[in-house]
Formats: sequence, structure tokens, C-alpha cells
Amino acid sequence: MSEVLKNEVRGIMYEIGSEFNFEKASRRQDLVALLSETAQNNDRYAEFLRCGRDAIGFVADDIIAKNKDEIRVLMPALACDSMVIPFEVRGIKVEYYKLSPELTVDEGYLTEKINNIAGEKITPVVLIMNFFGSAGIANVSKAIKDACRGAIIIEDVTHILLEPEKYIVKDILADYHVGSIRKWLGVPDGAVAISSTEFVMGALTGETDFTGLRTEALIEKSEYLDNGDQELKAHFRKLLSDAEDSLSDGLDPYHMSDVSAEYLSDLNIENIKNRRRANYKNLYRLLKEAPLFDKAYRLLPEIPANDDEYEYTPFMLPIVLDIDFMKRSAITDEGKNITRDGFERRLAKRGVYAPVLWPISKEAADTCANSGSFSDNMLAFWIDQRYSRFDMERVAEILRDELSRL
Repeated sequence: MSEVLKNEVRGIMYEIGSEFNFEKASRRQDLVALLSETAQNNDRYAEFLRCGRDAIGFVADDIIAKNKDEIRVLMPALACDSMVIPFEVRGIKVEYYKLSPELTVDEGYLTEKINNIAGEKITPVVLIMNFFGSAGIANVSKAIKDACRGAIIIEDVTHILLEPEKYIVKDILADYHVGSIRKWLGVPDGAVAISSTEFVMGALTGETDFTGLRTEALIEKSEYLDNGDQELKAHFRKLLSDAEDSLSDGLDPYHMSDVSAEYLSDLNIENIKNRRRANYKNLYRLLKEAPLFDKAYRLLPEIPANDDEYEYTPFMLPIVLDIDFMKRSAITDEGKNITRDGFERRLAKRGVYAPVLWPISKEAADTCANSGSFSDNMLAFWIDQRYSRFDMERVAEILRDELSRL
């Protein structure tokens, strides 16, 4: 029986045709202006860079320029290379701190490390992050400042980007905010860096290979979605890979391109937020109701709903696989030898792409077993504005089916 017929049997209808539904019109907005004005209204300064690592590199340069003392960066153990390398290429030492299984900060461990660094007469620079909008950090900044008043806090807001009114407020303790824009929308480049004091240096301007290659790749992907040309798919995927390889690890930060700025100037932001929230809630419910939930995989705590203080527009929806359980309960040879990457490939063959966020260094994994386990066993599902309730049902159906086939 087809998935469509199965849904009909379950009483879940996805309608084609019939009467139109009424959609409330919402004001189209300029995302760059929204971020800039929110920063300005809270006595902060915003700059728009090419990518997240450029934003971090830009902030690192500002910290170096404003501080005569040696600095050391404390980073959550669940951190990808693009968060770490911009500091390392500037000769700044990076150390890691622990997270819980839910990716919240181990405050005791972090404050102890801060005290040790401050005791060495080194200025601590602490990067914090609300992972996937569900790992709240409301009290972390205060704990950091209580441990060392001179500590510098960078908050990575990539996973909560569309709620600037929640993270750029007058009583906020973070000295800097950084966030990737391009990971939320179909733009060639884009990231934001925000500071509590005026930036002392500017970023580079001009065309870059990164933006040029990504522009070409995104255009080709649109063509592929229309015609299904597999050679075209292979080509735009190579262009995207080449674009990433062209980056200089944040050593030479560039401004965001005019192409991206123009695209971001006319967005239905409320529609984007509403679509993401609906997709997230639907998929989270389906995954939690599935028979193998809390056996073959677990979920992070759900992003709170209908709470203005804590609800964030979701970035992605991660799951953490229990590979040992999957192997023990498998009935096929492939299932008895399944790996996280192997299961990711099985989903991809059926059109469900669930990327790995993120491979982390051995040093980070040795520091925090929870981060190592998450990195080794997680997959993340796309729940963004390109997709509908029907797509979320399909994701859940394929996940259940592939687990049953092992």
C-alpha cells in the first residue's frame, strides 16, 4: 500500500484541490535591517559577514585589538571546526568545556576552568550556544560573569537566529553575538556579528570564490529540482564542496555579498517562522509516538511552545541513534553491522537527507563523553520553510520503515 493510501486509512488527509484556505497576509521584512535595528535599539553594533567562520574571525580580531592581555577561548565540546579554527589560526589557545546529554552547559565545570584561567592572569573568552533552541543558557552568562567579571562572552546564535529580540536585549551579558544566516535561507553567503562596543576594524569587500561558487551551485540546484538531472546534481554538489574549501578559516573576514543582501531585503519572515515551528512540532510528535522511540533513538527536550521568553524558531530537529540497540535487535546481516553513517546513507537513498552535526576533535570528545556520543550518533532532520506537514509525515514514515528493515 502506498504511503498516501496508508495515510488515508489512518484518517490523515493531504488535500489537492478543493477550496482555497485563507492565509493571513504578513508584512514582508528586511532581515538585515531587522537584525541591525534590533542591535542599534539595544546600544549594539552589527556587521554582516560572508559566513559563520568569518563572523567568528571578525570578532576574534576585535577582541585582540581591544585587549592587551593574553586571551584563551573556552568552547563547548560540541563544536565544529569552523567555530574553533578562526581562533587557532590567530594563535589563540582553545580549551573545551563539558555539556550534559541534553547539551546544556555543565556550569560547575565551566566556572572552575574560568577561575583557573583567570588565576593565570589570562582573560577568558567563553563561547556559549543554545543548541537547537532547546538547551537554554539563560543563567550561564551570569555564572560566567560571577566567576570572572572580566571574562568575554561570545554567544553563537545560529540555532536561534530569527528571534533577535530574545538575545539582543539591554540587560544581556554577552559581549558579542555571532550567527550564520546562510544556513537558514537559500542565499550564497551571509552571517552576522554583533558587539556591545563599536568594532575597531572593518571587513574586506569584493567578490570571492566562495560566493561565486555557491551562487552557481544554488542556481544549478534549482534546475535539478525541476528536471532531476543527476549529472547536474553531482556538479552542484562539487561546487558547494569547492566553495567550502575556498574559505581561509576566517583569517580574512569578508563582508556579505550584495546578492545576498538584496535577497534578504524582502522576506516573509513570519511565514518562515510559522512553517518551521509547525514542521518541527509535527515531526517531533510523530517521532515521539513511533514504536522505537527511546529504544532505537532519543530526542532532545522539545522546544517550549507558546512561551514568549523561551520559544525559538527551530533550526533543525536532531535525533540520537542507539546503534547498540539497533545492532542487537537487527535480523539482517547489514543491520547487525549497522553504523550511524551507514544508516544515514540508507535514509539518503530514499530521499531523506539527515546530515551529521558535527564531527568533533578527539580532544573535545575526551573532555566530554556526552558531546562525543552526540557527535558520533546524531542525525539532524530538515524542518525548514521548504517543506510541509506531508513532508514531515514522509520523513517519519521512512525512518520507521528503515529501522524495521534492519
